[in-house]
Amino acid sequence: MSTATDTRAAVLREASLTICGRREGKTKACTSCLRKADAAVRMATRPDLNTALLPRLADVICGSAGHPCPDCWEKATTLLLELRP
Repeated sequence: MSTATDTRAAVLREASLTICGRREGKTKACTSCLRKADAAVRMATRPDLNTALLPRLADVICGSAGHPCPDCWEKATTLLLELRP
């Protein structure tokens, strides 16, 4: 694999853990959160988007059809802070 692919895989791995809910001893995200990570990372790293992105990102993480829970709002905020320069 190339360095870019290795880096992308590491970003997806870390993002999926954030989405799944980080806690001590947890090293892998569940399958559902692994699937959400790609879309969430692509959305969070788009340079043309602003903070209006947060509700959409929270919704993607929660899968709530427009009504994300407080935990997913927090996860979306954390993910944006981790991924945005």
